[in-house]
Amino acid sequence: MATIFRKRLLLAGALAVGVGAMAQRALTQSPLGAPAPEPTLVDPKSKDYGSRPVAYIYNTVPVTRADLAEFLIARGGHEKVELLVNKMIIEEEAKRRKITVTPQEMEAAFKADLNISNPPIRKEDFINLLLPKYNKTFYEWMEDVVRPRLLLGKMCEESKRVVVAEADVQRIFEREYGEKKAVKIIIWPKGDDFKSITKTWELIRKSDSEFDATARTQANAGLASTAGEIKPIARFQIGDDKDKIVEKVAFELKEGEVSHIFETQQGYMVMKLLKTLPPDSKVKYADVKEKLYKEAYDLKLTAEIPKMFAELCKAANPAVLLSGPPSQWRFEKSSRELADDVLRQHQQPVQPAGATAPKK
Repeated sequence: MATIFRKRLLLAGALAVGVGAMAQRALTQSPLGAPAPEPTLVDPKSKDYGSRPVAYIYNTVPVTRADLAEFLIARGGHEKVELLVNKMIIEEEAKRRKITVTPQEMEAAFKADLNISNPPIRKEDFINLLLPKYNKTFYEWMEDVVRPRLLLGKMCEESKRVVVAEADVQRIFEREYGEKKAVKIIIWPKGDDFKSITKTWELIRKSDSEFDATARTQANAGLASTAGEIKPIARFQIGDDKDKIVEKVAFELKEGEVSHIFETQQGYMVMKLLKTLPPDSKVKYADVKEKLYKEAYDLKLTAEIPKMFAELCKAANPAVLLSGPPSQWRFEKSSRELADDVLRQHQQPVQPAGATAPKK
């Protein structure tokens, strides 16, 4: 079996090399020997769109866009129907509102995304290390993620959905430069026995050494490596209500005190307050107000974009009909149709695009 598998791999490699060589020749020569036409964009709404050739075999038999579409659908294209539908909903609404996004705007937004991290992520690292995790190419990321987000953002701005008040800016100032709490935490997964957690809590709340020992052996490897110590907690943390309980508990504790057991999205948590960090007195509100206003605006815009998209989807009322690959019956039928098409094409040769019909 292994030998057969290796032979098939070699055959696949040979076919790939052969097709690659033919593709290189096709760049300089058409199937009938005439110079290859310059590549042009095809209007997908044209009547003959599906029958337009993307390649030729035997000089005259076309491989059409419809053939390519069916080929890709059968090999996983059906999984991207919803993505295409979502993109078209956004694009159609953008056309109605006469909203556009330029390549320069997309590139600027992408660079801004890279600079959010500290330190900033290099473009090469994003493409080579992060994109494979999302199973996307750079082109797909720009077209499927960056472009729709910018279009939706412009729709939100046009609709004046984002309003930043002075209190919003002050909250961000407090979060970044105000008082903070240095803490250690222990998290137990939600599946753990609560009675056992309670027994452990009885020990760790009375002993610093027991707390540290439990923190170093907790299930979360990242937390275990720091004995549960995390980045200091500030007021007005971003997150849902279950995340905000962490902030509430941190600001209620006294130094050295261990909290009660409380539930978070990650699991059951216990927190110990190490010390209170005073506000950064070197930073004045007036000096950073403009920067913080933009940050507040971006945060509100980010929150509004999914709401806007949900409204567009509700109005568009999409109905996705293609839910999976073709059935075995469809595969067999396609094979018969392909064989019939090849025979038919040989009986009545089709002229490639740009070729002149022979004179009678």
